[in-house]
Amino acid sequence: MIILLLLLAALVVVGIVLAAVVVKWLFILAVVAALCWIILFFARRTT
Repeated sequence: MIILLLLLAALVVVGIVLAAVVVKWLFILAVVAALCWIILFFARRTT
């Protein structure tokens, strides 16, 4: 029973770490997409 609880705790820790990594990369992609949108918006506006 203790082994199962330790396994569950390890899975929870791995899940939290993976969630943090995924959220970080999604945030980076959102910032890049926003910068591209702003650049294209002003590029279209000037022409």
